[in-house]
Amino acid sequence: MFCKHEWTVLSETVTKSKFECAMSAIGACGEGTIPHQMSCARRKHIQVFTCKKCGSLKRYVEDI
Repeated sequence: MFCKHEWTVLSETVTKSKFECAMSAIGACGEGTIPHQMSCARRKHIQVFTCKKCGSLKRYVEDI
């Protein structure tokens, strides 16, 4: 019923920002300009943990 969790990292991901996505799209098709809405550099750091003992999952999403 009660578990003293032993968390291990199952996966860890950092998403691309809107700016990085826009730059990769422009790089693929040549020169261009980026609208000011796409200049946002915010990204997310997503971590998923699982408990070795009971199998519970925990997810942390952090804006960076």
